Amino acid sequence: MFSVNVNAAAVRLSCFYNITHDAKLSLMTIRFLSAVVFGLTFFFGAGFAQAADKELRMALISGPPSLGNPYTGVGPPSSFVWEALFDMLVQPDENGELQPRLALSWEVVEPTRWRFKLRPNVTFSNGEPFNADAVVATLKWLRRTDEGKRTLVSTEVGTIADAVAVDALTVDVITTKPDAILPKRLTAAAIVAPKAWRDLGPEGFAQTPSGTGPYVVKSWKHQGGQVLLEANRSSWRKPVIDRIVFVMAADSVARSQSMLAGRIDILNIVTPEVAAAFEGTDYKAVVSQTAQVYSIAFETMRNGTHAVNDQRVRQAINYAVNKENITNVVMRGTMRSASQGATPATFGYDPALKPYPYDPAKAKALLADAGYAKGLKMTAEIVTNGMSGGADYLPLVQQDLRAVGIDLEIRSVVFSDWLRKYTSNSFDVDMFGLSWNGAPYYDSLRALEYHSCAKANPFFCDTSVMPLIEAAGREFDVEKRRTLLRSLAGMARDAAPALFLYEVTDISVISPKVLNYEVKLRVPVYEKLDLAGK
Repeated sequence: MFSVNVNAAAVRLSCFYNITHDAKLSLMTIRFLSAVVFGLTFFFGAGFAQAADKELRMALISGPPSLGNPYTGVGPPSSFVWEALFDMLVQPDENGELQPRLALSWEVVEPTRWRFKLRPNVTFSNGEPFNADAVVATLKWLRRTDEGKRTLVSTEVGTIADAVAVDALTVDVITTKPDAILPKRLTAAAIVAPKAWRDLGPEGFAQTPSGTGPYVVKSWKHQGGQVLLEANRSSWRKPVIDRIVFVMAADSVARSQSMLAGRIDILNIVTPEVAAAFEGTDYKAVVSQTAQVYSIAFETMRNGTHAVNDQRVRQAINYAVNKENITNVVMRGTMRSASQGATPATFGYDPALKPYPYDPAKAKALLADAGYAKGLKMTAEIVTNGMSGGADYLPLVQQDLRAVGIDLEIRSVVFSDWLRKYTSNSFDVDMFGLSWNGAPYYDSLRALEYHSCAKANPFFCDTSVMPLIEAAGREFDVEKRRTLLRSLAGMARDAAPALFLYEVTDISVISPKVLNYEVKLRVPVYEKLDLAGK
């Protein structure tokens, strides 16, 4: 029987996972089954080399573009590989509370100095010792070298001015200003073997990375592009599985077919439609809440006058789209309509805020008040491949906007082009797909900063909220911070820098032979994974 397992955070969802035999499912199932015969050999034709020990096979849309360089991104799909190789100093749990990782404890010594006590007796996979010097070397490369400063992770830890080794297992991190969430920011910074990084350089290290995680890279090109990891028996996170093979394939149907054929053990972040194809089997769907809200952001910083520069237009778009129709029908109840730029798993989330109601009449009135009674045309650029929940809902967004007089053209772009435009804010469109993502901090300040003047090359800048954002960053009292962030959540909802759509939940499908499957930070806890019957 097809079953669903929900972790503690996902229990909060008001809409639970419900699969029905509707017309859409029947059509999908027919299409799915009709492709099985040829699809089974799509990317497994050559098969796997049989391992004498435990081998787990996991399907991903793609691997890390920068291979084993963990400083070019902070989320899926790259994090599925990096989490097996590296550790950060701290890590949030499923409730967003920080837990020890390579650091056992941390405290504020003074407003601009945090002290971290490190885990003893840890070594990198190449035999180098993990100690304070390794942490200092990592942070100084990120913040004190030109190459490091250009990385995405450097922007995540942008308040760091310096790092100093107090003793072999104690590090002081000095910030440019009081930073109440510095430990949370450090959840983005993997600690790498310092000598290997220095000797090989980022590109060389990326080929043969050395971390403290439970696995090491055996091959980036195993079996025609698959990533092969082998157990790192010296890791402080002792693995059970002997090897993990990541299979890269963008086609969701091909991945699912291969799983039904027994050639895949775990499918990560699948759409509700794909998960529904496993109904009536022994495979299990695992639903886990994230710190991510999917939205379509408004580009308000282009030269010239544009409709989205007007708050009334941005609010009208939020009123015009029927989010409940998207979450309950297309998402099959696995997502929840977003009321703000945070989820219940994120510190600073305000449960009192409600989503924009579906009100086409109000949307039309706001558009008329803004001078667009006769309608207008807009363009959006969205990375549609690999979206949590899929992209099937986008025609509904267009349909709803068309009903109030907005003709929205949606252009699908590849992630590399999107990232370049996002980093430089070179979008030449009215809207672009962008999440409000509290991860890896699990703190709503992260997304607020990225949707404000605080972002380098901002796409939305409301100077009136910046004093509050800055205050939230330097407030060490937890409850005072929570109050500030909730106030900011309400202000952001009213300012409408984006079309708020849905709170993202991840759905993974696992084989019945996979044991001890647990998700943290959207990826499996690798050291706990096991396989039955081996």
